[in-house]
Amino acid sequence: MSEFSRKQLKHDQFVEEVGHAYGFYATHKQPILIGGAVLLALIVGLTSYFGYSERREAEAGKALDEAVKLYYGTVTTEQRVGYVTFTTSGERYRRTTEALEKVETDFSGTETAAAADYYLALLEIEQQMHDEAAKRLEGVIGKADESYSSLARLTLANLLAQQGEMDKAKPYYQALIDHPTPVVPASRAKLEMARAMVKSDPAGARTLLEELMAEPGPVGAAAGVALRSIPGA
Repeated sequence: MSEFSRKQLKHDQFVEEVGHAYGFYATHKQPILIGGAVLLALIVGLTSYFGYSERREAEAGKALDEAVKLYYGTVTTEQRVGYVTFTTSGERYRRTTEALEKVETDFSGTETAAAADYYLALLEIEQQMHDEAAKRLEGVIGKADESYSSLARLTLANLLAQQGEMDKAKPYYQALIDHPTPVVPASRAKLEMARAMVKSDPAGARTLLEELMAEPGPVGAAAGVALRSIPGA
């Protein structure tokens, strides 16, 4: 086959393919246009959704930050520039609760709402509302992100231990030891469990604390202090 013939064949095939494509477009013009419009609408919709989602997340974070500032506010009659202050503990409890509950309502179903729940549980513990706090912390464990979930698990374990329910507390401590997080590393969970065991199981507490004393930094130092509180240690 000559060079000219090969070129002509390629040209004819190209024309044929274009013809088929144009014929298909002409026959299905309306569905194609509708499909293109739907695809464009989907792209625009997804872009809008992700933009809205990012804005909502930013708003939720800001609202939680403001509520947490209230939680860590100080009760004092002195003027402290740059600090959040309250004249009474009742005012602190009321305003902080309102702010956290608003985060819960405005951003219901989000991890930010679960984080707000964690601080509400801490307020309930302060008010000796232990049953309510325990129930709320269980909810946080199931809904919050890794950080707040681990904090909720540790807080619930400590709450149960303080109430003399060490058998119920141990599984929560152990879960943190087995699955540590940056917020609650295994060494911290072990330290908290050992402290909680001092009265009910001093021998077990001593074993854990002696292991932790080999840890460098604050954990090892805290373990040494706790070990000295055990009779006969």
